[in-house]
Amino acid sequence: MKKNILIALLLIAVLGCKKDKFSNDDTNLYNWKRDLYRSSVQKEIPAMFSSRNGKAPTNQNAILVSSDFVVLTEYRKDIQQDSIFRASGKMLVYKYEKLERAGE
Repeated sequence: MKKNILIALLLIAVLGCKKDKFSNDDTNLYNWKRDLYRSSVQKEIPAMFSSRNGKAPTNQNAILVSSDFVVLTEYRKDIQQDSIFRASGKMLVYKYEKLERAGE
């Protein structure tokens, strides 16, 4: 019985810890290749991405709008990615590819 209570308390403690969705690294600068994707319009579904995850656009019919290179910290990259996603009503998403540390 005590074992079950301890396991339950441990699970509550682990699952109750809120994790920050943004990186903690706001000091190291990196070069990033940044691609901006727009969700395509379709008849049956609204034009939006289901996630701000920039590793792969969740909408396979996404349209590449622009591509550029920026120097940002991990934290600022996460902020920009979330900001454009929320401000556009989930229609735009940044996809980042880390190239190298800036200044090396």
